[in-house]
Amino acid sequence: MTARRLAVKAARLFKPLFGAAVMLSVTRRCQCKCSRCAVNGGADGGPELTREEILKVLGEAAALGAREVSFFGGEPLLRPDLPALIAGARALGLRAALTTNGLLLDEAMAKTLAAAGLGAAGVSLDDPSPEIHDAGRGVPGLWRKAADGARALAALGVRVDISFCADRARLRDGRAAQMPALAASLGARLRILSPMRAGRWNDKPEEALEPGDIEVLRSLLSPGKSHWVIAPVDYPAAEFVCSSLDRWKVDITASGEVVACNYFPVPYGSVRAEPLAAIVERMWSSPLYLEHKGCSDCPLNDPAFRARWTDLFEKI
Repeated sequence: MTARRLAVKAARLFKPLFGAAVMLSVTRRCQCKCSRCAVNGGADGGPELTREEILKVLGEAAALGAREVSFFGGEPLLRPDLPALIAGARALGLRAALTTNGLLLDEAMAKTLAAAGLGAAGVSLDDPSPEIHDAGRGVPGLWRKAADGARALAALGVRVDISFCADRARLRDGRAAQMPALAASLGARLRILSPMRAGRWNDKPEEALEPGDIEVLRSLLSPGKSHWVIAPVDYPAAEFVCSSLDRWKVDITASGEVVACNYFPVPYGSVRAEPLAAIVERMWSSPLYLEHKGCSDCPLNDPAFRARWTDLFEKI
């Protein structure tokens, strides 16, 4: 990891976003009512970015050396122009990825997305039990649609990750241990997320994992099969990476605000008002980033982090 960071640091002298991903929310709309949704409503008002605005900012990101755009939400498949956005990203030389609940991901949609140039997708499955997953998201039949959609994308050559939030209960009762095999059966890898004190869980510090829980989570990591948040964190002793504060990605909200993270939406400027490069330079040079020295789990779960940045939490 250290060698990679040194190489990226050198490249960014010429390309400020070299190697970074853009996590771009294209809508705040979603069909689900997830009890644990971590996407914070925050102050992100205003209309959604138009297709033209999105392609403009992606052009800026590509020129700055970004490698990928991940279309995020809400639920990005609610945007009818998503295939055109994927094709536009590919034309700019960016790999196109997608994070979806899977409700609209039928075989026809999978073919449309693959034809547009989709390179990777994260499909959410919260539990090995369809009934528990559907109850938690408030949509009957969602688990089966998401699983079938993930399988369809994988069959078309799209790299698929099953996104799974490993909460305390699932880590402790063995359900989390069933998820790597479930992902493999769909032709996918497992992407493990830990609960974050954000969104609807912002006031639930008891949801944060304890050291023993993290040890169990780490035991599930396996190169090429399962990883923790990002692909390089794929073996039990791997160093945890906060992809936001470690500058692996840049997050943009549906209305164009560049934020520290979609789960910690502290705004640093709008792409509607100024160039992306200027906003990212200001953000990455801020004390929040300069003081970051690594972490063992999502910083939002760290009481010391929350105490240090109380003023920032008040902005969201």
